[in-house]
Amino acid sequence: MTAVRAVAEIALNVRDIGVMTRFYESVLGFTVFRSSPDPEPTIVFMTIGPLPLPFGDAHPQMLVLIDPARHAFAEGRFDAPDWKTSTLNHLAFQIETADHEAEVARLTELGLEPRVVKFENVKSLAIFFRDPEGNTLELICHDPDAGDIPPP
Repeated sequence: MTAVRAVAEIALNVRDIGVMTRFYESVLGFTVFRSSPDPEPTIVFMTIGPLPLPFGDAHPQMLVLIDPARHAFAEGRFDAPDWKTSTLNHLAFQIETADHEAEVARLTELGLEPRVVKFENVKSLAIFFRDPEGNTLELICHDPDAGDIPPP
């Protein structure tokens, strides 16, 4: 059995770190935890959930945005993001079932063209939309109309 307890970070190479930071702050409510000290940061760490963490001093769940053309540790080590060569399919974030309809309405108002999908096999409802650089995002919740999710 593995010792893995949770996802600590998801790191994305991005073209415009400012636009992407503002998107994840305003649309998903992530907060900047830390960034490089440059006037224009080359890396931004954003917390996904609230702090402090419920299980002590574990690593917070984060989305990390990296400008691979300017960040010292990434420069020259990564190609620019390209959906044709990337293995990234989508990023999914859990929401409460009670928030599902309001999130669809909010994302629609923001012009993000959300698409709702019902996954009966995992008894979930999902909302798919894209960030400014074309990454597919998913907000997913339990589907109360599909019954309880059986134990593994």
